[in-house]
Amino acid sequence: MLTINKCVFYLVGLLGFVSAGCSPEKKLEKEIETELATGVRNDSLFLGLEFGITMQQFFDHCRELNHQGLVREGSKNMSVEYIFNDSLDQPVAFNFYADRNANGPIHKFYTSFHYYAFAMNRHLYADRLIQMMPVILMDWYGGNQPFIVSREDKKYLYKIDGNRLIELYVYDLSTVVATYYDMSVVRFDELMP
Repeated sequence: MLTINKCVFYLVGLLGFVSAGCSPEKKLEKEIETELATGVRNDSLFLGLEFGITMQQFFDHCRELNHQGLVREGSKNMSVEYIFNDSLDQPVAFNFYADRNANGPIHKFYTSFHYYAFAMNRHLYADRLIQMMPVILMDWYGGNQPFIVSREDKKYLYKIDGNRLIELYVYDLSTVVATYYDMSVVRFDELMP
């Protein structure tokens, strides 16, 4: 005879089994579907940039930010650099660039973060910086809390608000890479490594 305790035990065991069988990719895909279903659009990114602009609009806006002294040429002349220390005890270099493959409206931005004074200071390594990224992201965007997904022996930090998904991971000792996706346009399989 099944008692209530046994039913609860079996139900908890079954739920554990079902959730254990759900891959990190499936969990992430479900989160994305849930956010897209809200119909909320979050096209605003950073420094006045947003999804849907053209490459020429990106260049013009960055040129204006440079004239204002807010940004400068980024690493290897391949990005735009913005230095900030919002919510942090050390300045951070934020490099960004629009998807070079965009033949129309831009729906993907590539960015990276590193402590400005990294220079092999252990307390300024990327593994420390990524721990601060949820604070930065919540300060910049509010909305949903970032969450971690482990895939292929690597931890990714995700923040999803409506159509805007931000994917972050530690790239090397100094750098946290972040990619901004407009999930109303970008396919889910483009997120997978």
